Amino acid sequence: MNRLTGFIIMILVGGLMMMGACKKDQNPKLPDLKRASVPLVKRDAGSDDSIRNVNTFQGKFSVGLYFQNDELPKKMDVVVAFNGDYTIVKILKADVTTYPTSITVTAQQLAALFGKDVSSLVSKNYFEIGVDVYMNSGLVVPIFSNRTVASPYGPDAASYTGASLKIKYVVK
Repeated sequence: MNRLTGFIIMILVGGLMMMGACKKDQNPKLPDLKRASVPLVKRDAGSDDSIRNVNTFQGKFSVGLYFQNDELPKKMDVVVAFNGDYTIVKILKADVTTYPTSITVTAQQLAALFGKDVSSLVSKNYFEIGVDVYMNSGLVVPIFSNRTVASPYGPDAASYTGASLKIKYVVK
């Protein structure tokens, strides 16, 4: 019986020591979450899906909202990155406020954004098109950034059924 009492006392003392080692403030405070609309950038059916001929290419796509009944953003800017260089992002169309909005773009327009002539485009060059979302709260969600770790919407938004946060036109 004496051994059993000693064993129980050791367990109680050990448990109290472990509970005393825990502090309420050891976990950092999580940041406040902010709400943003999830954009939907989709290539139109029948539209060119790659730049096969720089002189005749016409990319047709629409910019809208994945969740139709979600809070409307203040505006969206349609932006373009060239060859994955997210340090230089150009605005193709600013201040989109109607969703969905249809947009048509040519290879000449895309190349000119980056100070290039279409004749300088080579196979495997590519243009990525997405939108920067400006919410009424002041929150700005840029689609392209120098972060290599995650998308601004996290990994989930791109995996929603029918979702498309950006499109790509590759020179072939």
